[in-house]
Amino acid sequence: MRLPAGFGALRADLGEIIRSYRQGEAGMGEPIAPKVFAARVGIGRVALSRIENGKAWPRSETLKRIMAIFELDWAQVAEVGSNTGSHPRMPDTPQDGQQVYLCESLRWGRRRLGWTLAELARRSGVSASQLSRIERGQVARSAVFTWHPEDGNIVREDRRIVFGNPLLAAVAGGKLRRASF
Repeated sequence: MRLPAGFGALRADLGEIIRSYRQGEAGMGEPIAPKVFAARVGIGRVALSRIENGKAWPRSETLKRIMAIFELDWAQVAEVGSNTGSHPRMPDTPQDGQQVYLCESLRWGRRRLGWTLAELARRSGVSASQLSRIERGQVARSAVFTWHPEDGNIVREDRRIVFGNPLLAAVAGGKLRRASF
């Protein structure tokens, strides 16, 4: 995630901060049940638990929704410094933006089909853990991504990124229906 100028990394205790606000301990009113809060933020209860327990970083849009709900500013969730941390970054190049879009499309396509990560892993030959990282946008580069076949003679900066795995491409592209399998 690209942090605003002057902030170098998300706070290590970000999950604890979010939990304290959700539980009403930080002076923000009544506690909010995890299931209710997760739905309000647009994530699953398990994802919220992983964030609050420091086992996962929230995606950029998720963090922004949480910050808006609790009226938090960057000084409350990030550390002052230069922007060189190892947290996931927002897209810097057109290809990064394409990759983020592909990752999100894969997640929505898989959910539309009613498949679990394990089911998609079994069908695609890509491990469930790798698919999870891909769906969360936590891969810088992966062998599942390739250049669009029509872009071979185009300069690298202008090439499009696609899934090389045909099943992942079909799921992300919404080309499968539940009855297809």
